[in-house]
Amino acid sequence: MTQPITSLRGARQLLPLIGILVIAACDAGGTATASPSPSPQIGFDMVPQNGSHVAGAGQVEKGTGSFIVTIRLTGLPPGSSHVSHVHAGTCAAPGGIAFALQEVIADSSGAATTTSTVLTTYSVPTSGWYVNVHHGPDFTESESAPSASCGDLPAT
Repeated sequence: MTQPITSLRGARQLLPLIGILVIAACDAGGTATASPSPSPQIGFDMVPQNGSHVAGAGQVEKGTGSFIVTIRLTGLPPGSSHVSHVHAGTCAAPGGIAFALQEVIADSSGAATTTSTVLTTYSVPTSGWYVNVHHGPDFTESESAPSASCGDLPAT
């Protein structure tokens, strides 16, 4: 008979400790956590090149293993189509194509918005990256190749 009383006494001594553990476990499971913050968005200017009047703004949204480039332009010929890229270098010190972007297609007023996803981490090299929108839809004609608008991508 002594054994059950000792066990009961031991259980009574553990009861407060068990209660604390239960409360802590419930509190940990019920704690609200903040939802992930939206991806940082970085703005940049698109400036006219080679005598064009094509200008606007761009935005980069960093993701995990990718980034999204959005370009908003005005001053394009109405209904025109333009190839665009991310290039190595800067607008002032241009380099080769790093990534192809979506085609830029102007509406009837000469405005265009295009969004492209680039499947690599946004990590601008020290030599820079820039967005280039060319005069035409491809490089089959020499007058299509020059830049109509350019924007340096920020390193942040």
